[in-house]
Amino acid sequence: MTASRYSYVDRRSGQRRTDPIYAAAFLDWCYNTPIGASLTRALLSRRFVSKVYGWYYRLPCTRRRIAPFAETMGVNLTELVQPLASFRTFGDFITRSIDLAHRPIDPDPRACVSPADGRMMAYQAFDGDTPLRVKGGLFDLGALLRDETLSRRYARGSVVIVRLYLADYHHFHFPDAGIPGEPRTVAGRYFAVSPYARRWSVPFYGENHRLVTLFDSDHFGRLAMIEIGSFTVGSVREAFVPHARVAKGAHKGYFELGGSVVVLLFEPGTILVDHDLCENTRSGIETYVRMGEAIGRCAASAS
Repeated sequence: MTASRYSYVDRRSGQRRTDPIYAAAFLDWCYNTPIGASLTRALLSRRFVSKVYGWYYRLPCTRRRIAPFAETMGVNLTELVQPLASFRTFGDFITRSIDLAHRPIDPDPRACVSPADGRMMAYQAFDGDTPLRVKGGLFDLGALLRDETLSRRYARGSVVIVRLYLADYHHFHFPDAGIPGEPRTVAGRYFAVSPYARRWSVPFYGENHRLVTLFDSDHFGRLAMIEIGSFTVGSVREAFVPHARVAKGAHKGYFELGGSVVVLLFEPGTILVDHDLCENTRSGIETYVRMGEAIGRCAASAS
């Protein structure tokens, strides 16, 4: 694998960075060799494999992996709310909470904020009828939503995709104040969501297990929030109360283990996505953003 394939721009510093790849040889074999790719399609992307993986990493014996992992992956330990030695299992560490003072929520009521820490691709207008290749995955609105009415609603609207990596804060939050509906489960597989594959477009947007929540936001209309499970992510856990009002930046849920993806879909004409995010996306570059940072403004306020 070439390192440049995984490089991104850190929005805060403006620097180009590259992620270390955990279990790189194994993932390369799974997605870039004929035997590995066949096994991944037939077996490794099955739910029970990720469930077993998750079960193992919730065993106390896995705590010995925490410190080496944190060092290798460059996890920012100053953000933790508890000492590293206090985590009981590797799984507990992956789903760790952080001191949210390090993630201030943009106070401008017209600002839409990132729902998670991660590498972002953003599209001001997306043609819902045309599948789009996004960092090793094939983004197809109809396959993602599996709902013809919703697909029409969000066609030619704006799309924000946040890819969480293993070392990231694994929780996700609401991008605006408003009222969320009931999450709808779309059952599926557990392909890896990071761009490991060089030989084929991994169909995780349309085939992975995911949860779809319609969110009546205060400033951006009815947007859709989709959390996509990934290889080794045994569960996506929702932690909010449906139909109860939430503040901007309120906790929505978290992923267990692995890297994952959060997708925001906006109706046409509701948001002006920040120029730098769209420009980097047009250049094929992801932008690392942090939960709480503004990623766009209410379109109505700009008119």
